[in-house]
Amino acid sequence: MTSIILDRALRARCDTFLHGHGPITPRLWMERMLAMPEIDLAGDEYNAGPGIDLLQGQVAELLGKPSTLFFHKAVVGQQAVLFAHRERTGRRLVAVHPKSHIAADESDAVERLSDIRLVRIGPDDAPFTLADLQGVKEPLAAVVVELPLRNAGFRTPSWEELVAIATWCRGQGIAFHLDGARLWETQPFYGRSLAEIAALADSLYVSLYKGLGAPGGALIAGEAAFLETLQPWRSRMGGNLYTAFPFVLGGLYGLRHFLPHMADYHAHAVALAEALATRDAPWAADRVMCNSFRLVWPVAAPALAAALARMAREQGVWCFGRVIPLPVRDHCFTEMVVGEATLAHEPGTIANRFARLLAAARG
Repeated sequence: MTSIILDRALRARCDTFLHGHGPITPRLWMERMLAMPEIDLAGDEYNAGPGIDLLQGQVAELLGKPSTLFFHKAVVGQQAVLFAHRERTGRRLVAVHPKSHIAADESDAVERLSDIRLVRIGPDDAPFTLADLQGVKEPLAAVVVELPLRNAGFRTPSWEELVAIATWCRGQGIAFHLDGARLWETQPFYGRSLAEIAALADSLYVSLYKGLGAPGGALIAGEAAFLETLQPWRSRMGGNLYTAFPFVLGGLYGLRHFLPHMADYHAHAVALAEALATRDAPWAADRVMCNSFRLVWPVAAPALAAALARMAREQGVWCFGRVIPLPVRDHCFTEMVVGEATLAHEPGTIANRFARLLAAARG
């Protein structure tokens, strides 16, 4: 079903934000960069320079991995990972969830650009399990688990299930890769260190632009020898940017200013879900497993989108930029992302506002 996208010009006129870190304008990005001590480092060129070295080293240390490699775009980084495993093993099949980003949001890139074939396993609305994986009878080059699975409502496997999958992959000689697009944000749910989570995987991707708030960028972590095999693929797919300093400085800023608050974002998200459960309001579709969760609204998507637009226009309050219809009549959902902007508002205050918004959408 087609999502309804709200007019971003409305967001630009708002002064109260309940979602994520709030709007980050080019001016704000530049002001942050100019205030950083790393602004005086020599600039990077073609993925080499002291800023990139510093970023890669800090992330490798956080993840407990020998090395990391910068990519301008995660789509490119993770394709490089899969292409390298295809070359290394001679196998074509990669196990993924049908709602994973690789399977659902990249225009079939991996399969169109190579002879890799994705084996889509697991139920539509939950992460796949070890039992699902063991049902694949053909030899696999790699297994990819997305943490969390956004398109299934930001859901993650249990820690025990994740360990079981990693252990099985090692026993079978199959590469295990974590699509950690929101690994920073999921770590508080597991209550394990980033390094302990990353240790399960042969390789993993982490984002610079989601919870860390950079203009873009990603890193792949793993063994140094394996990452060297990704560099030709990065070049082949246009990843050797002349300079990437906004991504690099933005990533360093996020590690310093946003990463230490991930547990706060998760706790606030949990408290908000609990507050909503006590009101005639939208509800969390599942247990909150990171700083984000799916909010189910018992009202038609066009009605909610219209109420959101009115609230932005008349009250200067911005909540969500997208409303997604559900297959259930007169139900839809939005994605609630908790960040710095959200922390400025008590969970009960936000829940009351959402209750009023639902009443307005119902008319």
